[in-house]
Amino acid sequence: MNDFDNDLRNEVANWTKVIKINPNDVNAYKERGDIRSQLQDSQGAIEDYNQAIRINKNDANAYILRSYERRKIGDFKRAIEDSNKAIKLNPNNAHFYYVRAGLRYEQSDFKIAFEDVENSIQLDPNYPESHYLRALIRNELGNYAGSIEDYNHALKLNSDDVWFSISVTAYVSIIYLLYTDRGDARANLGDYQGAIEDYNKVFDIECSPQFSNDVYNQRGNARYKLGDLEGAIEDYNKLIFYYPKEAVSYINRGNVYSDLKNYQKAIEDYSNAINIIQTYPDVYEYRGLTRYHLGDKLGAIEDLNKAAALYQQGGWIEYYQHALNLIQSLDATDEETTNEDTQEIPEIINHRPIELENIEKSVTIKPITNPPFEYTGKNKRRQNLEKINYNHLPEIKELTATIETDSFFLPKSIKQAKERISISITRRQGQPQFRQSLLEVYNYRCAITGCDAQAALEAAHIIPYNEIENNHPSNGLLLRADIHTLFDLNLIAINPETMQVHIAPSLRDTTYGEIDGKYLQLPKISAYSPNKDALKWRCNQCEWYN
Repeated sequence: MNDFDNDLRNEVANWTKVIKINPNDVNAYKERGDIRSQLQDSQGAIEDYNQAIRINKNDANAYILRSYERRKIGDFKRAIEDSNKAIKLNPNNAHFYYVRAGLRYEQSDFKIAFEDVENSIQLDPNYPESHYLRALIRNELGNYAGSIEDYNHALKLNSDDVWFSISVTAYVSIIYLLYTDRGDARANLGDYQGAIEDYNKVFDIECSPQFSNDVYNQRGNARYKLGDLEGAIEDYNKLIFYYPKEAVSYINRGNVYSDLKNYQKAIEDYSNAINIIQTYPDVYEYRGLTRYHLGDKLGAIEDLNKAAALYQQGGWIEYYQHALNLIQSLDATDEETTNEDTQEIPEIINHRPIELENIEKSVTIKPITNPPFEYTGKNKRRQNLEKINYNHLPEIKELTATIETDSFFLPKSIKQAKERISISITRRQGQPQFRQSLLEVYNYRCAITGCDAQAALEAAHIIPYNEIENNHPSNGLLLRADIHTLFDLNLIAINPETMQVHIAPSLRDTTYGEIDGKYLQLPKISAYSPNKDALKWRCNQCEWYN
């Protein structure tokens, strides 16, 4: 235990003495709760805030403090309830709306979160955290131009010394994030020069290079888009220096070397990437076509076969067929093919720089704010899963009755029962490779509810697999198990144009009514977003949907 923790525990003891003298001292309970919060004792802090509220039910700050702690332990439902009470008691507090907006943002309820953060900014236009949060929400809604306006405003407020209540470490982190995120938004709008200017400012901040891996990669990608291939290589080199086990840096640098027709170095980079991650099919395709340009036809076909096998294994049918076509193209060439003839073979790739999350789920640095909202995927949050109300779901009730009479659920031994349960779960969750691809594409969260309990997430086909045999992520959604059931029963439809979720009338008076009107959480890679034609087909299966 360090000296700081010792000091905090001494403060807890002191406030305990105060409480013994006056058991009805509301402030003493709140102070002790705050210290317990700093000691990561959320349960103890909640108990103190409970006592403060027991003494004074109209203490709005006590509700908002309890909301923080409930959010920290993953109890989002009651955290939102507490923020609701605080706002009801004090509807003119900008900070309270900010807190509730943050909770709804973490639940992927972006539309409602936007309304709350708008209220916060209207009440206090100089509240910088709210501008930053609105920028994050606008990013999720695809409004990059609007998010840039908020980043600009937050940076201006910073220059006006509004960020006065935070530590130096938090201050540096916020500035780092503002420039990084604004750079990403500018890149999304095609303003690569503006993005580079923001990334450059990030490196002017004194922070450890370990926090800059995303920035090196993103600046390298922006430089590549502007045709500055040498500059791109310089950034990928730095990323490799600090993170030699990051496959994406080798792939991106290999692509640049390929553009420069330095095929030998490109192959070296692709090989390094394969040594790090052996299951990424694209890199085999890149290396195979690069080998072909060096005249290694057998090596090229070997790599393309490997790519095709991985595409097929992952259910990426379109890319699997593309790889087969490439192999056929190479097989069709004569042994005496001239260099001019190689133009008939597709170019190595239609180069598109790869972002870190395309290869593996990476941890993104999120804002450190005051109050303590860390919008981070690192914290595993628990979801309060609502039970299905069978009175409102006759279709599910009928389905359940059928399942219960199935001999599949009449095992002869405990061992057989365990095996059948495992088989049932696996069948329901979907083909392993298809499910894994959706887990990665949707950042391990339900596309509708935001639930991140991985065991409860399933791979749902938009158009049934047995009809088109399509396991591409654009024909799939990652859904919580109960939501998957409703989707398969055509009780949930998704507007193909707005990506808004709609539920059948029979569900609107149930606990599922809260998801009606929510917007689907879309993958950051547009190629993996739900196929609009597939969603339209699904909507046509819902007789209740207009």
